[in-house]
Amino acid sequence: MYRAFLFQDEDAHRPAQLADSADDCVKAAVARLIDLSLLTPSRESPGGLRAVDPSRGMRVLLQQEQHELARREHRIKHNTTMLDALASEYAAVRRQAHSDGVERLYGADHISTRLEALAESCRHESLAFYLEPPAHPADPADPADPADPADRQTDEPGQAAVPPRLYEQALARGARLRSIYHDGIVRDDATRSHALWTVEHRGEVRTAPSLPMGLLIVDTTAAAVGGLPGEDPESVLLFSGKPVVLAVRALFEAYWDHSDRFPCDDFGEAQADEVTPQERKLLELLAEGLTDGAVARALGISVRTERRKVAELMDRLGVSSRFAAGVQATRRRWI
Repeated sequence: MYRAFLFQDEDAHRPAQLADSADDCVKAAVARLIDLSLLTPSRESPGGLRAVDPSRGMRVLLQQEQHELARREHRIKHNTTMLDALASEYAAVRRQAHSDGVERLYGADHISTRLEALAESCRHESLAFYLEPPAHPADPADPADPADPADRQTDEPGQAAVPPRLYEQALARGARLRSIYHDGIVRDDATRSHALWTVEHRGEVRTAPSLPMGLLIVDTTAAAVGGLPGEDPESVLLFSGKPVVLAVRALFEAYWDHSDRFPCDDFGEAQADEVTPQERKLLELLAEGLTDGAVARALGISVRTERRKVAELMDRLGVSSRFAAGVQATRRRWI
């Protein structure tokens, strides 16, 4: 369009036709050229337009760009200063809030913000106790999927409200993800969906008849605990002192060693052919010829539970006697 006005000697009527055109695109282009000072009112033809000399026109454009660049640099510096000030203030508040190695988190948003930051910092391992069906907040970077547990919300502060995307990133960094669910929630749809999602992403899942609290541990740096007796039920305690975190990890490991494989047929053959440490120990004790009562005492469980576990193992091994179970377990290198 600019060339048509600039080289009007080639077609003296062309500029006038363009200036009077009813075409919206043409009118918009003419208006833009006037705005850029590349077209100016004609002195020879009142009401007409003429092109400005390219050298002068480009200088005007460059000056406009320089002014805009200066404004952008000013905005960037201003925003950077504001963000630095906010970050410093936020860090100071956090230091004050948990100067004793304990930070008290209140409200779903506050809890989610801190737990998401923990998940992003995970480099080696994430451990969790689930007292209630796990749920995640809406994650704009990970659109809701009806089959994904990210759809569900929960009011239980002891559960990890962390978007699956952050767990995926941690797993991609080589982190290990282990979770223990309370037996009372294993039939919940959200629990089963979350367990399947975890296993499909190379995580590990088990269940336990009782859990002392809701828990999320990240590496050896932090432990978020909810549902403790005497604490506000709508709050979470975030421990950052290493001795406390290590003690809580030891508690998790004790429960992990005595927990059961998640009862889900959808886990596939890879896990169907595995045994938990407790199941392995049970098989070893049976192989020694101990009675049900002696095995139960050694495992710290009731005789009824021990017999149930034996029956489940025999069913998985496809045998009808304990002797055959020992033979099959040996062949599978379970013991």
